[in-house]
Parts: sequence; structure tokens; C-alpha cells
Amino acid sequence: MQQHPQEIVDMFNEFKSAQTNLLNVKEFLQLLQEAGLEKNCQMLTKKLNMKKNENLNLIQFAQCFNFDPDVYENFEMLFQIIDSSNSKKISKQELKKQCEILGMQFNDKDIDIMINQIGSDEQGVVSRDKLWSMLQQYKNYEIQQ
Repeated sequence: MQQHPQEIVDMFNEFKSAQTNLLNVKEFLQLLQEAGLEKNCQMLTKKLNMKKNENLNLIQFAQCFNFDPDVYENFEMLFQIIDSSNSKKISKQELKKQCEILGMQFNDKDIDIMINQIGSDEQGVVSRDKLWSMLQQYKNYEIQQ
């Protein structure tokens, strides 16, 4: 049986239905909103909104807490959160800021090299697709080392 972090199990147990042993996503999202937490939990909120009319078991609920940016769906959601203008592009400054927030160990020189290697139609701006492609190349390069 898969072991889930205790915090997720506790949260699930707190909000699940006693009758069905399932968590109603719509009700849980409403509780997040009422508590003012939806802004702090944007990634989780996006994932749960896709399952808004469902009832989840513990395994399904725990899967909503997988935020690994190497999974394209997660990367795309993160990019949507970062890209507030919905232009599917991100500035060099915003990329640097998000790398720090996400704990990615890229320094300014790394980011400059990435942007130059990716190429861009606009100065200092990177598209979502080119960034994803570059991150995959970087990951493959790291694995080979």
C-alpha cells in the first residue's frame, strides 16, 4: 500500500464524508476559498478545479499534491500561474524569480545561457514550449552526467 504524507492523510480524513469515505472536491474548494487559501494554493486549486464534480478517495486526493515540474501537466499549470498575461511567454526577470521560488539551482548565468540557447522572437522573453523543451534537454543532460 502506498504511503502518503501524514498531512495529506489528516486533511483527507478531516474533510471526507463519513458515509462514503470520499472527499467532495466542490465542497473542499469552497472551504479553501472561504478560508482565503486559494491564492496560496493555486496549483492545488487548479488541479482540484479539473475534478470539481468528483468525489475522491485518498489516493486520488494525494495525487493532486504531486507538483513535480518534470510532469508536463504540472509544468503547464505552473507556467499558467506565472504567466498572468496568458501570453504563453515569460520574461527573463520572471523566470529568474520563479527559479528562486521553486528552488531550482539556476544562477543568472545559467538562465542567460538557457535563454540564448532557446532563442527567442523577442528580447529577454521565453515561450512556454521552448522553455519546456530546454528543461527536458537539461534534465537529459544531467542524467547522462
